[in-house]
Amino acid sequence: MAEFLSDDWFDSIAARAAATVADPEIRLTLQQTVDNDPPITWHTVIANGVVSIQRGAAEAADVRLVSDAVTAERIHAGSLSAQRAFLDGHLRIGGDLAALMAAREALATISLL
Repeated sequence: MAEFLSDDWFDSIAARAAATVADPEIRLTLQQTVDNDPPITWHTVIANGVVSIQRGAAEAADVRLVSDAVTAERIHAGSLSAQRAFLDGHLRIGGDLAALMAAREALATISLL
């Protein structure tokens, strides 16, 4: 398994995203940022049944997730749920939460939430 946030990890999730078929009605751009030095940002776009992941900030994100590196790694490893991290104040979420919930199945397929 590739080290979290490494080039290999990004390549792996981009490949999983490309292989994911989403509900064609879902439209979502989800931007995620890990507060590192420097911050690491990428975004996931779901549109027309296609899922893609690109590094860097989105021009316009429907939802933004921000966490510190330890929290992000724990969520990724499965030792902390995104819901618990949010409730404990370690994961900040902004934007259209209804759109995020509508896309949760596709996002779970590529292990983003």
